[in-house]
Amino acid sequence: MVLNCPMQEPVSRSRIIQSAQVEWQNLTPVSHAFDDVYFSRDCGIDETQYVFLQQNGLHERWKDDTLTSFTIAETGFGTGLNFFCAADFWQQQKQQGALSAEAHLHFVSVEKYPLSRKDMEQAGDQWPQFQWITRHLLEQYPALTRGFHRLHFFDANITLTLILDDAITGFSELDGVVDAWFLDGFAPAKNPGMWQPELFEQISRLSHFHTTVATFTAAGIVRRGLQEVGFTIEKVPGFGRKRDMLRGQMQSETAQVELPPDAKPWFRFNYRRHRQPKGKAAIVGAGLAGATVANSLARRGWQVTVFEKEAVIANQGSGNPTGITFTKLSLHDTPQNRFYQWAYLYACRYLLNTLTQNDVAKGLDWNLNGVLRLAYDKKEAAEQAALLAEPYWPAELMEGLSAEQIEHQLGIKTPFNGMLLRGGGWINPNALCAALLKHSNIDLQTGREITSLNRWNERWYLDDDGPFDNGPFDAVILTSAFGVNQFEQARHLPLKAVRGQITYCPATVTSDTLQYAVNYQGYINPARHGYHCVGATFNPKIDTPQERPQDHQWNLDQLHNALPELAEALTPPPEAVTRGRVGFRCQTPDYLPVVGPLPDADWYREAYHDLSKGFLKRTFSYGNHLDGLLVSCGHGSRGITSSCFSAEIIASYLTGEPQPLDRETLFAIHPARFLIRNIIRRQQ
Repeated sequence: MVLNCPMQEPVSRSRIIQSAQVEWQNLTPVSHAFDDVYFSRDCGIDETQYVFLQQNGLHERWKDDTLTSFTIAETGFGTGLNFFCAADFWQQQKQQGALSAEAHLHFVSVEKYPLSRKDMEQAGDQWPQFQWITRHLLEQYPALTRGFHRLHFFDANITLTLILDDAITGFSELDGVVDAWFLDGFAPAKNPGMWQPELFEQISRLSHFHTTVATFTAAGIVRRGLQEVGFTIEKVPGFGRKRDMLRGQMQSETAQVELPPDAKPWFRFNYRRHRQPKGKAAIVGAGLAGATVANSLARRGWQVTVFEKEAVIANQGSGNPTGITFTKLSLHDTPQNRFYQWAYLYACRYLLNTLTQNDVAKGLDWNLNGVLRLAYDKKEAAEQAALLAEPYWPAELMEGLSAEQIEHQLGIKTPFNGMLLRGGGWINPNALCAALLKHSNIDLQTGREITSLNRWNERWYLDDDGPFDNGPFDAVILTSAFGVNQFEQARHLPLKAVRGQITYCPATVTSDTLQYAVNYQGYINPARHGYHCVGATFNPKIDTPQERPQDHQWNLDQLHNALPELAEALTPPPEAVTRGRVGFRCQTPDYLPVVGPLPDADWYREAYHDLSKGFLKRTFSYGNHLDGLLVSCGHGSRGITSSCFSAEIIASYLTGEPQPLDRETLFAIHPARFLIRNIIRRQQ
């Protein structure tokens, strides 16, 4: 393999997938494509409870108040009935004291032909006993776009990762550890494409020594497929009129520790070895990256201490009065584009859920009513036209608008056409961070600068040159932007500062009618506390912390180009003193954040030295990471969008839960990527 060969142009494709064609026969949904029912005509709930809950031994396994985390994986989400039954039983066990109140259930399901929202709602209406969760599912039900969608049910401490793709592709792209498998979906005779050896190989890869499996079918191809990958399988009586079904347990694990270069073993992570569903974590930094990680871990039962060197939270890169959650769409199917697009879709759901649950004032501190992206030049106009012609995303996520429609529908006068991205919007980062850090499992300590990290007896200790005993901790997550580089373990990360300046414009009677965040060459947000936030410059070669008049002028010039009438209403008189704020974005050379476990840099340089020789026909061992030391930084100007998503990635690394994105994209943000590139280029 030639590691430094030129990149091929990525294939462009729509992300839209078609919903299942369903016919309702006496309240039972039937698939047109597979000519099969979604659940038993006799009693779907009883079938699920018998086939999947009982045969996976969940009635016994979920009588353990020391159990902190459990992961179920499923083929075929269908109507969601299996998920509803498992979630409901999980809640019952909590209420009866069999499980701790903080125990976390993670359910991951792959579905190639998802139900439409209407069909999903009709299915849910049949089970009023599950309304407590079907209602929240419909509130978050994703637009039907290919890939990973993570949904949270915060009140129940349940997470659903819904992968809209075929089962083999979906599970081959998944990382994590599974405790029980629900092998559902249509019968092998009607859906042979799913029940292939490749599927069973992925099931084995994601399982550990005692992972169980249950399936409604007793087909020989399924029994043999599971046995060949390490499961002991037995036939047991089926449900209702079905004579037999299969259940089993993993008795051997795939322990491949060496892989060829094209499999990128240096980015692989041994989730079985490092899995720790609960513990004590220290987080360095209380901005967006730190607050989101702290909340993700706290919700899973971790005891979290957040150390912030400033006297207040969110005071540096997260300190602007308002910011936008937004993504720039592209037809090119690259890991970078996928990361930011899935991060955006996740952030839309997560932020809405978080802000409403914590009673953060809508209209004062946030509004997720959409972001208007203007086609402010020929290049942007051509890109938007291509996205809309594909179409790349469904209309419920993005809508093309002419200048006339923008004025009529949004009340904004502009000479340009544009695209409304639904679900995004503007937010006050400080209010968000404060809401995230309010969790009872989080101890926030401000005015505490951590200067070094020490590992002793498999635990971490933090030094702040003070009289405090900072440790031991099972995990440390570095989220302090440029401050990450001060730690010896992270000095190899190529973080750079990009200066940005925003301008505060006093609101006027005219401008106060602006209700939407508008993005162009710069951006403007609706007024908050009597001021609009207009920005922002991007100056990687300037390091002055003082405001510069020419930067204020640049912000106002971009506003005047995009929204001339609004700019005229906001333009200060020449003698006025324009105020704003200077901040420094933490950026990486490839404009992707750094998220994941920190590599042992010295070990990497020695173990992967041969990569510098180019063409190789050998295998390499998995990368050696610093146990329990992770990082989330380098979010640049898109921190509101990317930090939420990255927090779930960090939590999944620690707990072994399924990751919320495909493996190629996970590798693209891995902290070891710069070390590997430098080794290949002989720069190490």
